[in-house]
Amino acid sequence: MRRVKPEELPALLNQGVKVVDVRPADKRHTPLPFAAEWVPLEKIQAGEHHLPRVPLLLVCEKGLISQVAALYLEAEGYEAMSLEGGLQALTVGG
Repeated sequence: MRRVKPEELPALLNQGVKVVDVRPADKRHTPLPFAAEWVPLEKIQAGEHHLPRVPLLLVCEKGLISQVAALYLEAEGYEAMSLEGGLQALTVGG
């Protein structure tokens, strides 16, 4: 699983990577500064995500849930990346 550094994010967004917000509903406090589809980790774990077979960038608050989600998706054959440090890395000097 590739961990994407915050400074790599603009280039990936320009390349058209699909961003997936994997936070649980009760943790979705930080607004996203980019378009993303919301698919909580539980749906990914259950195989109920219906995500397209394109490169995916998974995001969460601190980067931990997105790493777990990326591992699940990689096991299904997806190209999945996780935003290192999560959304907090974007707002705290990132």
